[in-house]
This record gives sequence, structure tokens and C-alpha cells, in this order.
Amino acid sequence: MKKSHRRHKSRHSTAAGERTVLHGRVALVTGGGTGIGKAICLALGRAGANVMVNYRFRKTQAQKVANEIRDAGSEASVVRADVSVTGGAEKAVEGTVQSLGRIDILVNNVGEFLHRPLLKVKPEQWSDAIDSNLNSVFYCSSYASPHMRRRKWGRIINIGVAGCDSIRAFPNTTAYNIAKTGVLILTKSLAKELAPFGVTVNVVAPGLAETGALSRRAMKKAKKGLPMRRAATLDEIAGAVLFLVSDDATYITGSCIPVSGGWLL
Repeated sequence: MKKSHRRHKSRHSTAAGERTVLHGRVALVTGGGTGIGKAICLALGRAGANVMVNYRFRKTQAQKVANEIRDAGSEASVVRADVSVTGGAEKAVEGTVQSLGRIDILVNNVGEFLHRPLLKVKPEQWSDAIDSNLNSVFYCSSYASPHMRRRKWGRIINIGVAGCDSIRAFPNTTAYNIAKTGVLILTKSLAKELAPFGVTVNVVAPGLAETGALSRRAMKKAKKGLPMRRAATLDEIAGAVLFLVSDDATYITGSCIPVSGGWLL
């Protein structure tokens, strides 16, 4: 057993039954090769789910995640697809069904962060932010939900951002926050439409997280404004996702769970 794997297991409970929580379930995680997506893939795999790791550019990282999932005892595969376009979203979903037999869980994690003063945002940057963060959620959910409806069971988790449930000005992240606010509205609409079919749809909304998106200086400054004085770990965000796809959350749908350490309260 690799040393890194031993450290990995020491951070997480190995109590009896952990591996059977999601046994037999199949999950697709968009943008699963790095950052929050990677943490979610590994959490699902440890809980017994078979996982399709979607990537666009970073094949090596995605394959490493899949290998870690296999080492934990679950099945895993990778699929290259740009889910911000309809053809890519269809490829990711249908590739999951073909490779792993079905799709029970969809985690819409893809979403490029854009930090730039509003009047300096180029039109193509605006479009990319909306396509990546919002349109990808609609496309993937549209292709995955018919499979879930037929089986009368499904879980769709959309990654938002803390504050997406309140209207406020974010001049340096306007396109990103508009997209994430749209994700919340889309989530609530899907939740209402899919509830009769045993499919729940929820948002996990991180605040400041240890993703590497900010410089060390910017991160240090941002932490001072947080009630907890620290950023979220990626495992803490993945834990919220794991809860929402578990049987402990069967009656929760259309909700937004901030994982933000009290930011924006």
C-alpha cells in the first residue's frame, strides 16, 4: 500500500459500513480531475459509488483520481468532454451509462472562476463564464435526468457559491456570480419538476476554499474577513455533497447548503 494512501485513509473514517453507503450507485462528476471535483470523486468512491471522472484538458490528473478510487475498492473511469456545450454534456452522460451501466448521481462541479472588474470583462470571457458555470448544469442535467426518472431514483448536486441565494453587487466577479445565481434558480426549478420521480436536486455553495484560485497574499487577506478565520478544506465541501446524496437526505430537495464558515452572514 502506498504511503500517500495510508495518510489518505487516516483522515477519513473506516468504520464498518462506510464502504456500503453508496454501494452500487454510479456517479458522474464534471471537472473531477482536480480541486473540489477531485475531492468529491474520492469521497464518493470511498463511500462505495462507482465514479466517472470527467475532464477537459487534464487527462493525467483525471486518471490518477480514477486510480485512487479503484485502490479504494470502487470502479472508476474517465471521460474527456467539454460539458459547457451540448455535445460534450451528452458524451459525458452517455459515456457514464455505457462504461458503468447507469447514472444515479450527477455532480455539476465544472465552473471557471473569473475575477476581473466588470467593465474590463471581454465579451468572450462573459460567455465562457456563463457557459461553464450555468449552461453546463442545464445540459448535463437534461441528459442525465431521463435515466434517473426511469429508475425512480437520482441525485443531482450543483456546485454554487456562497451568497448565490441573495442579490448583491460583486463588481469583480459579476459574470461568475450571475451564473451561480442562475444555478440556484435552475436547481429549484429542476427540484420541483423531478420530485415526483424520486430525484432530488440541491446546491452546495462553497465560500472561500483551498483551491489555489487566489494568490497567497489574497487568500491571507480574505481569511481575515471570515468568522472562522480560515478557508474550507476540499474534504469539507465534499462532505456536504456526500450528505446530500446519502439516504440521510432523502427528503431534502431544492435547497442550498452554504459551506462558507459564516461568510456573508
